[in-house]
Order: sequence, then structure tokens, then C-alpha cells
Amino acid sequence: MSKASESILKQLKVQRQKQRAVAAMRCRCAQGGLEFEQLDTFYKAIRPYLCVAQFFGVMPLANILSRDPQDVKFKVRSLATVITGLFLLLGGLKTLIGANVLFKAGLNAKNMVGLVFLIVGIINWLNFVGFARSWSQIMLPWSSLDILMLFPPYKRCQRTLRSKVNIIVISVGCLALGEYDFLSSCFSYGTSSFAVDHALYYISGYYSYSMHIWHCQTNHSQVSFGFYLEKEFSNVLFLLPYNIFSMCYGFWLNFSFTFLWNFMDIFIMITSIGLAQRFQQFSERVLGLAGRYVPDALWYDIRRDHIRLCELTSLVDASMSSIVFVSCANNVYVICNQALAIFTKLRHPINYVYFWYSLFFLMARTSLVFMTASKIRDASLLPLKSVYLVPSERWTQEVQRFASQLTSEFVGLSGYRLFYLTRRSLFGMLATLVTYELMLLQIDAKTRKEGPICV
Repeated sequence: MSKASESILKQLKVQRQKQRAVAAMRCRCAQGGLEFEQLDTFYKAIRPYLCVAQFFGVMPLANILSRDPQDVKFKVRSLATVITGLFLLLGGLKTLIGANVLFKAGLNAKNMVGLVFLIVGIINWLNFVGFARSWSQIMLPWSSLDILMLFPPYKRCQRTLRSKVNIIVISVGCLALGEYDFLSSCFSYGTSSFAVDHALYYISGYYSYSMHIWHCQTNHSQVSFGFYLEKEFSNVLFLLPYNIFSMCYGFWLNFSFTFLWNFMDIFIMITSIGLAQRFQQFSERVLGLAGRYVPDALWYDIRRDHIRLCELTSLVDASMSSIVFVSCANNVYVICNQALAIFTKLRHPINYVYFWYSLFFLMARTSLVFMTASKIRDASLLPLKSVYLVPSERWTQEVQRFASQLTSEFVGLSGYRLFYLTRRSLFGMLATLVTYELMLLQIDAKTRKEGPICV
């Protein structure tokens, strides 16, 4: 036997040994446990944030601390479901009380923002309950795909999925710092509609309250922060006496609503990053074959992996459509109301600081949702660069099928397939916002009357 033949045989033997080692490692990872925990999986990246979300009744999943995603399931008889039911009960009661107050005071386009905020919160809790019910059908194939793509022939990304998720969550979380429910302030003292930063909300709200007391009442002793909280939590004090327990309860419930509002967008971003990273790995593998001879058997394996990726994306999209739809509709509505409040006359400079910060934060967060989700679509089209470089004499039926898969199906997240989260949709939404805002300003300029501060 020649030396060249011996060298080829040795290379094939080494390659088979590596393939056996990879197959054995994949088998051990599929069984869960420590091997799976060490991988950079989507489940590992999102699990800490699901644990935090369950403190606020979001994503009622049992055994969320388990290393094995097969153990994490939705169970009706579980502590997480009980917590979610408690939040739905208390949140629904708060919404009914708020609606009663608004209907008595007179409902209009400006003071109904707080009620919309509460109703959207209840809808979001129900949407996440629905997503939790389909969690096993989503996470098991996702984890299986993670195990496949974290070993050769796929290359691992330079930045881990967990680090990307942490950057997004920490960035949005630090800017939000606890958005706040502002139901009472929607129809008193000319203060704000939606609040973004917790500190700015209290500074703006308390300053407006104190100015109202100084200008409109002779008893200035009510200017203390305690009286402000009593006014702020009037919907809570409708049922409970004024004490530290009722104040803590009010803070806790309001923070839960605002946490849910932020988590809705954060969850979309985390899911988009997880899907986009796998499509990016797939694209890098295909792009690495550019200019090389690729047999039909390899094109078949690549096409099969692409089908698995597309099926996973479709499954996630079907389960998340309600969350995406409510998120986008709510963000558009809030941005319009924030902009309308800014361009109308506010009473104090701190209100302008607060409203501008809130508006920029909302627009930045909405843009992040669209930009991160659009990466799924962008990464899914990258393999076309390699496919179009295949010479005509090597353009086989498998290559044709793969090219058809890449071009015939839209890959990405959507809101009930009515719209997709892409950059084009983002710019279309911004154009709609500008048009709608100009219309609102014209209507408000005709109907607005400068009211006294003492109302």
C-alpha cells in the first residue's frame, strides 16, 4: 500500500473517531444533566429571567430550576400557576376599581391611558399563560437543535448567546428601573400619562402634587410625601385602610404591571436573539462551502437542518403572535399619547424632563424589538450568497430545492401574520406615528382650552 493511501486511511480513521466522539457527546447532552448545562443553549440563557418573571406571575412553569428542559412543564396544580392566578385576581380587581373611577369622572382619550395600561397588563398575563402551555412543544425541539448546532460541523459564535441576552436585559432593565402605573395621575394635577423611570415618575408626580397643594389649598400640611402616596394609591385604599401594608401592596402590584410591560418586549428580544444566533451559525456553515465541491448528500443534510430551523421558527411564531401583536399595538398607542402630552403645554419643567425621557425610552425599546427580530430574517437569507455561486454544472436538484426553501418562505416573528418584525415594518410604523401624531395635534389645538391649575 502506498504512503498516500495510508495517509488517506489515517485521516479517515481520525475523522470517524471525531464523529463518534461528537455523536457520543450529543447523546449525553440529550439526556440532560451536567453536560447539557455546560452548553450555550437558549434554555440556559433565558432560565434566570424566567425565574425572576415568576415572582410577578409571568410564565407559570413548574420545575423551572431544573437543568433538564424536559422537566419544565406547565402544570395547573403548581405554585407558579397559583401565583399567576393571584396576580390575575388582584390585577383584575385593580382594573375594575380604576375603570369605575374613570367612568364616574368621565372617560376621554387622555385619561383612559391608565385604564388601557391595566387592561393590556391583564391580557399579557393571559398571553404568557398560553405560551407557557405550549412551552414543552417549543423548548424540546429547540434544545435538540441547540445540541446539534453546538458541535461540528457547526462553529460556535465568538460571543455566547447568554452574554448577548444579558447585555440586552441589563441595558433595558437599567433604563426602565421599574416603570410605574400612573392610573391616579391620569386625571389629577395635570401630571403624566405613562411613566418610564421610577425615580422620575415620583419626582414629577410629587412636584406636581405639591404645587397643586400650595396654589389651591390653604392647609399646606398635606404637602408631605405621605399624603401624596395616599392620593396616588387611592384605588388601593378603596378597599384597604391607609397603613404601611397597603402602601407596600400598592407598590408591589403597580411594579408587577410595569415589570410585565417591560418583560413583554424583553422576552421578544431574547427569543429573537436565540433564533437569530442559530440562523447565523447555519449561514456561516453554508458560506464556508462557497467555491468548493459539495456532494448532494451534504446539500441534503444542510437542507434538512434548514427545515428544522424554519419549523422551530414557525412554531415559536405561532405561539408568540399574540404577545407580539399586543406589544406593538400597545407601544404605538403609548408613544402617540406621550408625544401628544409633550407637544401640549405641561405645567412644570420636571414634567418635560420626565416625559421626554419616557418617550425616548419607549421609542428606543420599540426599535430594539424590531431590530433584534429583523436579524432572524437577515441571517436566514445569508446562505443565498453561497448558493448563487454554485456553478451551473453543479446545480443539482438538491441545490434547487435548497434555493427554493430560502426564497419561498418568510422566516421571522409576526403579529398573527398581519405584520412582521422587520426594519421595513419599523420605518413604516414610524411614518404612521408621525401622520397620526400630526392629526392628534390638530384636533387637540382646536379643542384644547387652558384650564386652571386648581382642578
